[in-house]
Amino acid sequence: MHSRFARTLAMAAALGLAVLLAGPAGAQVGSLYYKEIQKDGRYYVFNTPERFATFTASGDMGTSITLVGRGPNGETVVAENETALDLFLFKNSLPAYERPTPKPVKPDFTIGWKDGKTTLDTKNAQLVLSNRMQVRFTQTDPDIGKGKGSFRIQRMRTKIEGWAYTKNLTYELQVDWTEAPALRDARITYDFTGGTKAFMLTAGQFKVPFGRQELTSSGSQEFVDRSIASAEFSKGRDIGLQMHGLLAGGKLDWRLGAFNGAGRNQASNDNDKYQYNARLTWQPFGDAKYSESDFDSTDKPLFALAAGYESNDKHGATTGNDNNRSIVAGDAVFKYKGLFAFAEYFAADNDPETGASFKSNGLTTQVGYFIVPKKFEVAGRYAVVDPTDLAKNDKRIETGIVLGFFPNKHNNKIQADFRQIENEAKKTKDKEFRLQYQIIF
Repeated sequence: MHSRFARTLAMAAALGLAVLLAGPAGAQVGSLYYKEIQKDGRYYVFNTPERFATFTASGDMGTSITLVGRGPNGETVVAENETALDLFLFKNSLPAYERPTPKPVKPDFTIGWKDGKTTLDTKNAQLVLSNRMQVRFTQTDPDIGKGKGSFRIQRMRTKIEGWAYTKNLTYELQVDWTEAPALRDARITYDFTGGTKAFMLTAGQFKVPFGRQELTSSGSQEFVDRSIASAEFSKGRDIGLQMHGLLAGGKLDWRLGAFNGAGRNQASNDNDKYQYNARLTWQPFGDAKYSESDFDSTDKPLFALAAGYESNDKHGATTGNDNNRSIVAGDAVFKYKGLFAFAEYFAADNDPETGASFKSNGLTTQVGYFIVPKKFEVAGRYAVVDPTDLAKNDKRIETGIVLGFFPNKHNNKIQADFRQIENEAKKTKDKEFRLQYQIIF
């Protein structure tokens, strides 16, 4: 009864005046049209002039609704559609036409936005889209006034990631619009352990498993860029295969890979040898995440200790004096209540095609603290690279300080750093001030 009354009341409010004015022949008020005809003991009712014209010309009602015995005196009513039928029943003070309330149509996908990422989920796939832009101002030698200032778009990257066909098959595609070629990452990963991530295989172009600071996204750094030690010894992306996984409830992260060793976006191997990488991370208190600054720890500290190895024999790769280099590395990170501490060490054995073999090494230490929790952070860095043990007083030394403001963690931040890079061999001290705004959207 309530449903019938509500429908009748709604029809009365919207259409009552026009229908009451309509006689047996019908009427049109504004855009509302109603027409009824009695023929052969039936009522034919319309609410569009086009359908009425077709019926008048051919006698064909087309698709319609037929109710037997619902007329004022038990006649059959043939209506063009539900609207025409409702108008007829209301006009003749007859019981409303009862039909099930339409169920809302559920879309076969969902879409949402969070933390700079737009996520589209369907039954058989997921697509996550994000963009990252870094706008930077750099002033060289700011204290003596002989340098120059410049603006640049440091990075403008688009990333698409997710899974397809099965959640065990994931993918990632990333391009940087400030570079040519733009491709940064193009990888697929399959989890052979059905979601436990104990044994996975990744193929394509991506960061090789080696230095922690290089594996940490450039969008998740405390300083606007990585240290000189990371840049020297941890080269980043290459094309190849990687086996990896998480063991002991995620406390052990293991990675093994074989790559061309020619660097990213190279169509083929540069010689008949491969680059091999290995990395093992122990994180006893949970996932320390590859993200600088402490947004992660709550009631307990996060700690990770890792060891890495890389071998890349480039003999024969070019017509120059190619190097066969193997590197061992170790790094540690500690996060607790706004404190972030990080150290990374590299030691390399180098065997050039001509000339004496030599050793080189590098070190980064970095400490930061949120003076206002999760909003304002100050951090310092010391990094050193000794390019060869065959010479003395040839180190490159980086010292720096940074102030960061994080309205939305790394997704929306402003960084201002000052650093000095001393080159002992050249007896120079290059200084620069860098101001950068980053947004992930």
